Amino acid sequence: MNRKLRQDLHGVTGPDIAASGGETFPESGGILVLGRAAVIPNECQLTEVLDDKLLYEKRLMYMSDNFPMDYKFLVKHEEVLRSHNISNLRDQGIPVKELRYLWGIVNERILIKMKSMLPTKHPSVAYITDLQAIFKELLLGQEMPNNDVLHGILAKLKAERGTAERKPVRPKALLDNCFKVLYALYKEECGLSNPRQIKKHEQSPRANPPHWDTHSSPF
Repeated sequence: MNRKLRQDLHGVTGPDIAASGGETFPESGGILVLGRAAVIPNECQLTEVLDDKLLYEKRLMYMSDNFPMDYKFLVKHEEVLRSHNISNLRDQGIPVKELRYLWGIVNERILIKMKSMLPTKHPSVAYITDLQAIFKELLLGQEMPNNDVLHGILAKLKAERGTAERKPVRPKALLDNCFKVLYALYKEECGLSNPRQIKKHEQSPRANPPHWDTHSSPF
């Protein structure tokens, strides 16, 4: 963990930790924004630190420029968590608090997987380590959701699967999803606002977005 991040986390969580439903609102800047929900102590400060780490320029450098062209990780279908997945789950009545837990677990797993597949001297390892530290702090005060739909998704995340059941995804695409869902889940409550937060091409809607049956799993 670099010194700047350690200082940021120290200021948010204190020295010991640093060392170690609302309604749906219209989309803002191309990103779904959910209503207010209770946050754990210091959660908004942590999301501000994460927001800075996920600036477009940093995602581009560490998750694209530092990798060969068309480099992809094999991930489970449930590990590709987009803002429209979150919207679908919210429409099923799942509280924002529980969606934050799911988002944290999914991205923690992705970061662990990325780091395990890279050589220790890879130029993006330190960046990934910093992100892991932030998600660790975010998840500390959260509880396992008491929801059958989320339990099913979490069970699929933990289940062993062969490579045939995984999908190739670019590293930057995974963190792009992480960033967009961060704003969907925290922008309203924590007042996240960054003039450089979204590039034009990130605002463009996906071609032919999938249609989901709201009574079935969003994955």
